[in-house]
Formats: sequence, structure tokens, C-alpha cells
Amino acid sequence: MSLPAIHRIRRPAEFRSVLARGSRVSNSHMNVVATSNNRSRSRIGLSVSKRVGSAVTRNLIKRRIQTAFANICNGGGWDLVVIAKPPSSSVSYGELYAGIETLITRLGIEHTSLEQEVVAQ
Repeated sequence: MSLPAIHRIRRPAEFRSVLARGSRVSNSHMNVVATSNNRSRSRIGLSVSKRVGSAVTRNLIKRRIQTAFANICNGGGWDLVVIAKPPSSSVSYGELYAGIETLITRLGIEHTSLEQEVVAQ
């Protein structure tokens, strides 16, 4: 599942702005930098370096992070930059999802998780 362009940070100047002004949290798999924006939706930017693995591995990590973001961040008003660390290539989607959800909670961003949606139905 690919995120639409309106949900992605794509320009280098936007990445620099988030990295310069944002709040940072991290775990063993990734760093997340977040700052508020004046938009009605949250956006995500991904940085997955060659240290993480081959192109196939990097693309897998990107798809997993995008899917987790799409399932977690339903609210608006945040720009997030996720920087994957090399250990992220050896974890399952479930661990990656739980890690992103924990980091977003630590940043104080309100979100909806899949578990909350299942309970609500």
C-alpha cells in the first residue's frame, strides 16, 4: 500500500525543517522526529540508508513503515520523519508496528491503533 503524495514529505527543505525543529524519540529499530504542521493531515518522510540492507530490504522496510503509519496516524497536524536503523531489517512487521506506535505515543501524538478500532466495533 503506497501513501498518496499528500501524506508524504518529499522535498529536502521539508525534511530539514522537521529535523531542525522537531522532537526526537528513538528505539533500537528507528528514530522518529516530529513537529506540528498547519495541515489537516499528518505526513511522513522516510530515511532508510544503505546500511539497513539491499534495495529489496530497504523497500520492504519502507512499505512496512508506510503501512503502519497509515494504520496508526488518522489524525492531522503532524510531520514525522522516520529514520530506520540497521536492526529494523531483522524484525517482523508486528514488532515494527508496535515500535512505531510506542514512539508516536511517547511524542504525545494522538492516534488510533488497529486494536482500538477492533474494540470499538
